[in-house]
Order: sequence, then C-alpha cells, then structure tokens
Amino acid sequence: MPDNSEDVLKGVYIPPQPKLVDEIQLAGTNLDDIAACIRSDPGVSAAVLKTVNSPFFGLKSPLVSIDQAVILLGIERVVNIVKSMMLRASMEEIETSFNMENFWESSSAVAIVSSAICRQLNLGLTDEAYTLGLFHNVGIPIIAQKVKNYEEILSECYSREDGGIVREEFRRIGMHHAAAGYRLTRVWKLPKLISQAVQNHHSVDRLLDDSSIENPKLKSLVSVLKVSENMVKLHWRLGGVDKDYEWDNIKISVLGFLGLSEYDQDDLEDAVSYTLGGIP
Repeated sequence: MPDNSEDVLKGVYIPPQPKLVDEIQLAGTNLDDIAACIRSDPGVSAAVLKTVNSPFFGLKSPLVSIDQAVILLGIERVVNIVKSMMLRASMEEIETSFNMENFWESSSAVAIVSSAICRQLNLGLTDEAYTLGLFHNVGIPIIAQKVKNYEEILSECYSREDGGIVREEFRRIGMHHAAAGYRLTRVWKLPKLISQAVQNHHSVDRLLDDSSIENPKLKSLVSVLKVSENMVKLHWRLGGVDKDYEWDNIKISVLGFLGLSEYDQDDLEDAVSYTLGGIP
C-alpha cells in the first residue's frame, strides 16, 4: 500500500494554514508580539482563554489575559491550541455529509484521555499527546469532502477483523486518512513528531518493530494514542462497530512497549476515569 501522501491525495482539498497562524509564527519567540497576534482576533482570544481555563489544564486560578496564557503555558502550547481551534473553523467550511459534531467530540475525548494517560505513566508528553489526539484523525473530514459515502466505508474499515483500517480504506477509495492527515500537518507546520505520529497511527506494529526508528517519543505517543482510542471506544464512535478489532491485533505490542499488562491497562483506565470524573 503506497504511503506517499502527495500521490494518494491528488484532487483532495487541504485547507491552507490560516493567516493568523502565519502571523504568530512570524512573531518568532517574541511573547508580546505573539499575544498581540492572538488578541487581534477576539473570537480566537476568547476561545483560547476558555480552553486554558478548562479543568483539563488544572490551573489553580483562571487566566484573564492572552499575555498570561502565553507566559504561563509557553509559546508552543498556546500556538497548538490556536491551531486546533483554527483547524475546526477551517473544517466547518468543507461540505460533507459526515457527522462532524461526533468527529470533533471523539477527537477531543481522545486528546483529553491521551494526556491523562501520559500523566498517569509519567511520560512527560502531555501536551504532545493532547495535540496528537486532536489532529490524529484530521484526514477523515478531508477525505469525506470528496467521498460521499465515506461514513459507510469507514464503518466497513473498522469492521475488518485483521484491524487493517487504512489498508481497507486504500483498497476501497485509493487513499487513506492517515496520509491525508499527515499532509495537513505538514501544510500547517505542526511539529515533526506530531506529523510522524499522525502518519503512523494505523501502522503501529510496523512502527514498534522498526529498530531503525530511534525516536522513543514517537513510539510512546502512538502507543498512548491507541490505548486512548480503545478507552474512549473510538471504534464505536467513528466506525459504529462493537468490537475494537485493531486494538485486539496490536494490544500486545502496544502494552508491551509501554511496560504494561492487560491487568495494568484495566487499572490505568480506572485511574484515568477517576482523574477525569469519567471517560469523556
């Protein structure tokens, strides 16, 4: 199965990176200039403050200004929050019959749970896990704009007992959402680590077995993502199937890489659920 995103995505519209994000990146590391860019869009400013003051970030007292957010949370974290918001706004302009409300709710749930898992396992990748959770399936609405029965096809992909979701997707339509998502992350200039994780999130066994890939953070991020997807029952939310076939095929490799047993997974899910007040 080819994985060259340029070849498999011919004719598919990839939303360009918004002008506001370009302006933020041009500001470099100047905190005042970055804050000024965000403040220039009242809607984005309000959304950023609402997000950083949510229980997810666990701040002791609410932030009241963008300047505070940039200083306290750091440039990369705030920029990724802005990108995730701008991404949703960009996707709302795409015409598709796909249930986008369900898509965004499931992506948010994966992001929150992924970050919580990182905290529980002391992996130190909470921000990266959150960003990956939001962006990992972004190729789905990109393809849905072109393939009218994509929701039905995706359900059939999740129904494969061998867990070959993108293999079935490529067989049916000649493209797959991991490649589409990877392409968008490059256009939007997300960190390379996030782009690689998006590209490989349905090629887990190959990724974990590849000794030439010496980036443990990439393997950890993708492993956490798959545990999170299973916890939030993404197979049901997106595919409408009762059984997580992909997880059944990769769980030994994923849990083994994270140093967990299946009993540990149950304990981890209980801990995450307790921390979050339930799985989203």
